[in-house]
Amino acid sequence: MKHLKSPGARGALALVAGSAALALTACGAGQISQTANQVPAVNGTNGESGDAVVRDVSLIIQEDRSVALKFNASNQAIDKDPVVLSSVKIEDATFNLGGNRTIDPRCNLVADSEQGLKDMRAQDNTSSCTEYLPTTVEGTDFYPGASRNITFSFDTGDIQINAPITSYYAPSGTLHRDQDGVTKEGSELADLPASH
Repeated sequence: MKHLKSPGARGALALVAGSAALALTACGAGQISQTANQVPAVNGTNGESGDAVVRDVSLIIQEDRSVALKFNASNQAIDKDPVVLSSVKIEDATFNLGGNRTIDPRCNLVADSEQGLKDMRAQDNTSSCTEYLPTTVEGTDFYPGASRNITFSFDTGDIQINAPITSYYAPSGTLHRDQDGVTKEGSELADLPASH
């Protein structure tokens, strides 16, 4: 048997290692991986038409059972004309955009519930390039896990989205489930006896 320090043994070892690497590489060639079409783990969905883009589109059931439309519409143009959002139509529901919304190049229209905009501290953003829009959707039969078709009509064309319906999530630490299973507000916990 040859010693591994000999040139022939090292060459044979390199040949075996190279062949193994090539064989492993070939195993995945032409195959469709399970992660090939995955999208980022966010609640909403996205779409675009020309320079007009909508992101994170979702319908959110609020604590009071009202429904808000959440989305971020933006104009991806650098120095072209503004884009105009003229309407948003939601399947089996009514939504009032409040008139045409003009979005300048590299600017945004951020829509969410009033509470959602407060949570993101929209009032603190003094940027003149971002407009904030509180939203309410009128309709029935909104269930978490379902979806509704939404059409955003821009002057560049329509964007059709199948938007998920999700539930409101309270900020971490504000709600606690007691031993009896009843959800308590954070301030109510002060009156509860300590459990051992």
